[in-house]
Amino acid sequence: MLKDSLVKNGAMLGAFAIVTTALIAVTFFGTKDTIEEQKKRKLLSVLNEVVPNNLHTNALYADCTVTDSKLLGPGQHAIYRARLDNSPSALVVQATAPDGYSGNIDMVIGVNTQLEVLGVRVVEHKETPGLGDKVELAISDWITSFAGKDFSSDNLAPWQVKKDGGEFDQFTGATITPRAVVSAVKNALLYVETNQQALFDAANACDITDTADVQAVKSQAADYQTSEEQI
Repeated sequence: MLKDSLVKNGAMLGAFAIVTTALIAVTFFGTKDTIEEQKKRKLLSVLNEVVPNNLHTNALYADCTVTDSKLLGPGQHAIYRARLDNSPSALVVQATAPDGYSGNIDMVIGVNTQLEVLGVRVVEHKETPGLGDKVELAISDWITSFAGKDFSSDNLAPWQVKKDGGEFDQFTGATITPRAVVSAVKNALLYVETNQQALFDAANACDITDTADVQAVKSQAADYQTSEEQI
């Protein structure tokens, strides 16, 4: 009797484990595409934050090239191209700081053809809440300190946190995160300085062809433009 009970309970536990595993797998694969889609749309929504509308007449989301340059961090990164009446005006560079306190910090850097930084935004990170998460614009305006900075590889000293002799503030109790972001921005600008013309000349690698995607991004861009006008 006891043996039968143990066998029955074991079978029930085994069945429960199989069903639970199946449900987790279905949930993962069912939401994976949605998560990736949200990431893509979040990235696209910040393009107009780092390149003002008056600097381009083309659709940023539909004009890009892709690179796996180590200067931009691990993996492949897109570089979106702004053109004003078909003339190159600015680039938005995806970059990853691999040395954040809690791992990768993904960001975009807007820079014009004179190598002036137009803006930087962090789009994904796992930094400590209340400390390293100050890289987010919603939490702190620290990330805006890059805007307006001119870059030249002849003078890299300012492109460090103040603790290391540079121009950028570190956070109280958290130096690793801002140091990683500043370094990633500097490396991205080095890459642009060396490859700017080639980046504008490269074949278009954007794959946003879905009508819903295009309409969503256009709507986000229009919302951002409206919010700018109200400020």
